[in-house]
Amino acid sequence: MVSLGWGLQHAALTSPQVLGHTAPPLELEPASGPWLDVSSYKGSPVVLNFWASWCGPCVQELPVLAGASERYPGVFFVGADINDTIQGYTEFEVTHPHPYPTGTIVSGSYQEYGVIGPPTTFFINSDNVVVASFSGPLDAQTIDHYVALIKPPSISTSAGTT
Repeated sequence: MVSLGWGLQHAALTSPQVLGHTAPPLELEPASGPWLDVSSYKGSPVVLNFWASWCGPCVQELPVLAGASERYPGVFFVGADINDTIQGYTEFEVTHPHPYPTGTIVSGSYQEYGVIGPPTTFFINSDNVVVASFSGPLDAQTIDHYVALIKPPSISTSAGTT
């Protein structure tokens, strides 16, 4: 239990330059549809995941993110594809469907978040403040821990539990 606590604390400190600050601006271009401005979700909590089609751990965590996005309907999940080709992104979207929007970055950058490599996930509260970050593939227990940090008490899981 102590090592789990240290691991969660250590992982949460991977991007200290943005923790406690307003999330840097970021706009994405989905495979179809209009550009997506991550800051447009202000007023709701956001889980922002930086990933790439060539990233094995990103594929590994995709079902975890998809499951969490369905369990927490009041929390917006968004995927930002980084260091990738358009073909890689497009093929990934076709072969790995998920219930939340993703796109390639068209304005802003992953470097502004302090991301060194994928997967890296940021947990942004309803005031658009970065509360925590996690580098590496998320598991269900870890993502539930971090979502609890940004989820207002009024938002329950789809199963009706908090």
